[in-house]
Amino acid sequence: MYPFGLATGPDGSVYVANLGCTSGGACEIVRIGLSGSPLVGYGHGLGSTNVPYAVATGADGGVWFTDDGPRPAIGRLAPGGRITLFTRGLRHGSIPFEIVADAAGNLWFTDQGSRPAIGRVTPTGTITEFSRGLPRHSVPFGIAAGPHGELWFTDRGCAGSGRCAIGQITSSGRISEYTAGLRPDASPLGIAATADGDAWFADSAGAIGRVTPDGAIRELTAGLDSGSSPVAIAAGPGGGVWFTDDGPHSAIGHVTASGRIAELTRGLGPGSLPAAIAPAGDGRMWFTDEGFGAVGQAPTGGPAAVRTRPTIVRPAASGGPLRCDGGRWATWTGLRPSPDRFAFDGVQWLRDGRPIAGARSSTYSPTAADTGHRLACRVTVTYPPPFSVTASATSAPVTVGATEAA
Repeated sequence: MYPFGLATGPDGSVYVANLGCTSGGACEIVRIGLSGSPLVGYGHGLGSTNVPYAVATGADGGVWFTDDGPRPAIGRLAPGGRITLFTRGLRHGSIPFEIVADAAGNLWFTDQGSRPAIGRVTPTGTITEFSRGLPRHSVPFGIAAGPHGELWFTDRGCAGSGRCAIGQITSSGRISEYTAGLRPDASPLGIAATADGDAWFADSAGAIGRVTPDGAIRELTAGLDSGSSPVAIAAGPGGGVWFTDDGPHSAIGHVTASGRIAELTRGLGPGSLPAAIAPAGDGRMWFTDEGFGAVGQAPTGGPAAVRTRPTIVRPAASGGPLRCDGGRWATWTGLRPSPDRFAFDGVQWLRDGRPIAGARSSTYSPTAADTGHRLACRVTVTYPPPFSVTASATSAPVTVGATEAA
């Protein structure tokens, strides 16, 4: 396994892009349950030359990913496990890289191809690319969705004959870039937004940067190990941002809202190369480790999404509807999850563990077909950007008696 990009999916599990085909294995999207359930790989629809790289969950319930193989594409893994690839709208020579979902339900990606661009993908797979505002030698890299509809990205043009910058693109495709405040040797990679509207970026030249909504940049180095090389960065449930560091002393780092940096190395062995990082519904940060070919977890001190699991409330009189009490959910840095942000959020009733078609209301009236079967309700919620994390919880089941069925 050669894991790189990862994100939580619509079912609350972690989905990882496995680049195994680049080292003699298989390229696929892998699902990992938060409780440590076995890995499940999805590759139906991928050819021998497809290389999934970064992943994000879409409003439609699909897991979307960039494919930077010989025939570049934007891919979608459907809930049933089938993969569809979209290429129409990508420019010739396109190299899709990072991808993120915005607050409106679209996906945005960076394109490092011969005509660099920032791309947008609708839930139906329509691709539009924007380049006006990008310098000629741009190399768009990381991308992040902010809490107010804006998107931030890093531009590594200085890796070639251009300049490095931090960029912002509006939902309509207007691009602005900022350079004042970047160190002369800066090499920005991953970027993350926070609930206060700021953006933070990982500078592989040995710094963590902060950008205010108006583009003012400040870079921080105090607290980083000697030779540090930050790679990816993401907002954490307990506040601040977390980053990966694949320098000589590999680490997972944390930056408080005030800019205090601390690096953690316990649990990372020699040869570890932490790469992508993202929060999950269990309140931990999950990360990929290219060195060990593994996926890791780091505690954040923040709460798990589920405070109290849903419960089923039976009526006092027989024959009435059952009611799903949706449980209690944690607040992450002032943001509460939404039960109706995306189509897959909300209540779903289950019969013997399987979804009942159309049973999406908070109440459910058992029928004769339910007699003797076990009913439960599952509640799904999604934290808005900058988290874009989905979490689910299921009630304890109840067995329907004959007097309860209509």
